[in-house]
Amino acid sequence: MLSSVTKTLRIVLALCAFFVLSFTVAACGGDDESGNDVPSNAVASVDGTPITKADYERWALINAKSPGAQGSPVIIPDPPNYERCIAALERQSRDARARTTPSDSQLRAQCRQVETQIMQQSMALLIQADWIEKEADELGVSVSDADVQRTLEETKRQSFPRRGDYESFLRRSGMTERDILFRLRIQDLSTRITEKIQREAGDVTSAQITAYYNRNRDQFAVPERRDLEIILTRTEAQANEAKRAIESGTSWAAAARRYSTDALSKGNGGRLLGVARGQQDRALDTAAFNARTDVIVGPVRGQFGWYIVRVTRVTPAKQNSLAESREQIRELLRQQGSSRKLNDFAREFQERWTKLTNCRRGYVIEICSNAPRARTTSTAGGTVATTPQR
Repeated sequence: MLSSVTKTLRIVLALCAFFVLSFTVAACGGDDESGNDVPSNAVASVDGTPITKADYERWALINAKSPGAQGSPVIIPDPPNYERCIAALERQSRDARARTTPSDSQLRAQCRQVETQIMQQSMALLIQADWIEKEADELGVSVSDADVQRTLEETKRQSFPRRGDYESFLRRSGMTERDILFRLRIQDLSTRITEKIQREAGDVTSAQITAYYNRNRDQFAVPERRDLEIILTRTEAQANEAKRAIESGTSWAAAARRYSTDALSKGNGGRLLGVARGQQDRALDTAAFNARTDVIVGPVRGQFGWYIVRVTRVTPAKQNSLAESREQIRELLRQQGSSRKLNDFAREFQERWTKLTNCRRGYVIEICSNAPRARTTSTAGGTVATTPQR
């Protein structure tokens, strides 16, 4: 679990995939009054609750450290000139023995990009953490300090089995245990909100089950299946030799061990069990499903060589009844209802809390109510917007 702590937080993943937004910086204009209810010592306000600049700066530093692998240098942007950032990137380029040396303007642009990414991650974390805390309070959902501590201890056992690993991780990441507990608390609250919404999805009725069965009868049709004994050889002569050996009293398993090149069936006495039409080499499939039980068919030429085959058992096709399918349908409809409920909740949750979130100029991301919706372009990875003025 804590391995994800070193990556960009997706603190609302537990609610549903809809929550995992591609957080982007929105184009900003105007002055600091764009976040008109944001106190002077804050970067955002959620329903009147400030997100302080001190908290932002602490998490920005943590997020700056998180992408680097163990032992790699940490690149921390230092606007407006980015002198230390550029120097660090130059050292990194030399150490990597890059074929071309980036210009200062290219490195400065890279530093700005890193700064933007850090800002996005940090603002998204702090804003949505506040959203989840407030939503949990409105829904009557809670987690105790003891619950969060138990989550931490279990995480430490799973992710940091060796003595000192956890402490080393804290040093590298710049986090304290209090920071870890904060993130785990948000995760636990997300999970409990999810569970509450799922419980409210409601029961599946008998009428719904019957209607689904009648609309989707083909889903509950079970095809004919056949148990086969096969031998696959490279040549027709080898297949005929294997067939004569069996007809002379050699067991199929012994003949398969001696002659067959089909590794899957050879290790099982030459048997393929529960084969449905269309699952095997076309020539074998045709021969097997046209054959009578206990009659050796072949040799027939297939894609991989020559087959002889014998059908040992036929399980006829059948239509599973409504009674036989009831519990399967109930679970399917329950999952579908739960998914719809979560998607509806996620959409409403985001829209409602976005309207209550104002961000200071220079810290505006897509989930701020004062984020401009123009000057954006769509890409395969999501929305891309202009970098804000700082």
